[in-house]
Amino acid sequence: MIRLEWNALRVGHHVLVHDETDPGLPLVPGRVAMVQAAPGSNDVAIRIPSTRGPSKVVHPPRLAVHLEDLDPEARCWRCEARHEEALRPRHKPPTTSVTK
Repeated sequence: MIRLEWNALRVGHHVLVHDETDPGLPLVPGRVAMVQAAPGSNDVAIRIPSTRGPSKVVHPPRLAVHLEDLDPEARCWRCEARHEEALRPRHKPPTTSVTK
């Protein structure tokens, strides 16, 4: 997310956050829970609902957050890595062994 969008976030805004605890870096929905103005980039906390137990509040890096309506022109290395992983074949081709 560009800094201008990040600093415009307000409590209650819906966002998508890359889950840094999952190696696949999936996007999970969240809601801005706290914004503290700071020089440069604001400090933003996002509440992420949990399927197991209570929701959690995270302080993700600015570039791990997207506005809820994803901009198709925006570039994100996390999204691109997920896309490349999805295109990889899941099964390895059988190996041929040479016998003598």
